Amino acid sequence: MSEVEKAVDAFSEMNLGDARKLLGEDKEADPNASCKDIVVTIGATVPTGFELTAADEVQEKLGSQSRISKDRGKIYFEIPVISLPQVHQLRSVDNLFVVVQEFKDYQFKETKEEALKDLEDLAKKLPWSDPLQVWKLNTSLKKKKTRQKKGNQQSNTKKQKLEGDVKGERTVKGFHEPLENISGMVSAEIQDPQKADEMVPPNEDEQSDFKEEGASNDENASGDCKKSDMEGQVLKFRVTCNRAGGNHSFTSNEAARDFGGAVQDFFQWKADMTNFDVEVLLNIHNNEVVVGIALTEESLHRRNITHFGPTTLRSTLAYGMLRLCDPQPADIIIDPMCGTGAIPIEGAAEWPNCFHIAGDNNPQAVKRTANNISSLLKQIQSKESSSVSKPIDNIQWDICSLPLRTGSVDVIVTDMPFGKRIGSKKKNWDLYPACLMEMGRICRPRTGRAVLLTQDRKCFAKALSKMGHIWRKSHTIWVNVGGLHAAVYLLKRLEEKNEETKSKW
Repeated sequence: MSEVEKAVDAFSEMNLGDARKLLGEDKEADPNASCKDIVVTIGATVPTGFELTAADEVQEKLGSQSRISKDRGKIYFEIPVISLPQVHQLRSVDNLFVVVQEFKDYQFKETKEEALKDLEDLAKKLPWSDPLQVWKLNTSLKKKKTRQKKGNQQSNTKKQKLEGDVKGERTVKGFHEPLENISGMVSAEIQDPQKADEMVPPNEDEQSDFKEEGASNDENASGDCKKSDMEGQVLKFRVTCNRAGGNHSFTSNEAARDFGGAVQDFFQWKADMTNFDVEVLLNIHNNEVVVGIALTEESLHRRNITHFGPTTLRSTLAYGMLRLCDPQPADIIIDPMCGTGAIPIEGAAEWPNCFHIAGDNNPQAVKRTANNISSLLKQIQSKESSSVSKPIDNIQWDICSLPLRTGSVDVIVTDMPFGKRIGSKKKNWDLYPACLMEMGRICRPRTGRAVLLTQDRKCFAKALSKMGHIWRKSHTIWVNVGGLHAAVYLLKRLEEKNEETKSKW
């Protein structure tokens, strides 16, 4: 299981009680010493094009209004610190960070030296205190749940070995160890995250990481976040600069270097590009500057899938596509070209009141999907310690001749072949019309809908123009999939039918 899957599992098991305990919300705690009343701004990266979908999820699950950034693929929303565990359970976000400060119209100096000097001075003036408290809480929650999970695993193993013996022998050492106070710093090293999930227009985006060696131990930090808050522990950090726009006199590397040097001087932290504790983010989009602290080590889209194929779809993008079609209880949802099963697996996890069917004509793809479904069930079973099931099944079939009755399906959600890694552009000219015709046959008239992802937009538009009596295009979302400019189409099934769509059964 990857690091991010462990983290997601940890946060999925959390409740508000865990957060309250770490925030000191108990009978003996000093209310004035608690940070439970802190309200912070959280930034989240999401699949480009699905910002509104992510904002809707935040409103639904957290009750917070979201603001969409000018820089595509980001949203911002405010939450009380106690809601932090719920933020990590959002299905539409890739990465999370707490905003230190945001400048909507930052005036950069014309010369490189002056602009970089301004960034150095900025690091010393920022309100670091509350964001660092959030970072500490975030780290402590993950550490607590990871320790409990390890204790559970050890306990289960011991129970299996001692099966049949007398009950209540020994408890697993460390399972009930008390969690350190929120003010204590976590010294565990964090693995280097992989955050190349969202793309921006070519020649405008630059990313770099700041790396320095050594740290001065003679100077004392000053400002709203005192060195005493860190309890004398030296943290490792790095600065990651994401820059978009061509009107800057400096590069991303130079901005990260100088800003990172100022952060190091201010906190007396040690710079480490790989084994860092804190990742400071410097996001620059034209004149918009956002400084933040990362809350995720790895993108949250890395969930569900353990057996990968040549074109595995991100789970966050799969969630956005499913939410776009607004699944209703008892809906039958199919993915006729499932690949590794990312869409139906995400659907079964989030919409258990619907029935999800995954199918593909490639036997290897069907096998991968079955393995991924099995892995998901094992993960759930390990948490609940009992046999579980999900409303999902997989089958091998031909997309042009599906073994389903006419009008029996409510929703179709699929990632169609782009004609690059799988198939070809030439084959798509025959495949797309046949797919739309067969999908129209099985989809329920009037209420049926389809959400289809493709990068071969020209071929799809031509095929759809021939199916005007079956499908009506309702909405189009432009997305970036692995650097490819693709589109997600929301189609509505019309009531009108013709002889070609009548049942074969």
